[in-house]
Amino acid sequence: MIKDYQIAILLLLTVIIAISGCTTKTAPNGTFGEKVVSVNSILISNNTTATIYNDNGTKYYYIRGYLINNNNYEAFHVELNTTAYDANGNVVATNNSAYIDPNTIAANSISHFFVKFNDTNQKIVRYDAKVVYATGTF
Repeated sequence: MIKDYQIAILLLLTVIIAISGCTTKTAPNGTFGEKVVSVNSILISNNTTATIYNDNGTKYYYIRGYLINNNNYEAFHVELNTTAYDANGNVVATNNSAYIDPNTIAANSISHFFVKFNDTNQKIVRYDAKVVYATGTF
């Protein structure tokens, strides 16, 4: 008799889980509802600027701008790769730890970023910045 109740409860739980949608894969990439964020849809604004400034005798090349999240979901853990070049096109420095504020970019929103390179010899003449990683899950 107890075994009949256990089987009935197990069968009832199975039916509830099956109709609840918990096992339905609804995301386009076949995951269980994870939000898909494309790094190609996180753009660097055209008004990003670079300046050189002096702080107690040390010269810095300072890049500041905005990231525009054109995804339908918030972007977490956004990573920006920035490379600084000299006049001959040689890499002077790279930075993979840009300051991004806020660091979670809401859907269809913007976030401020800045990157600082030590440029004591004032070799840096241009830069390249690229969003290399973001995720839709926290």
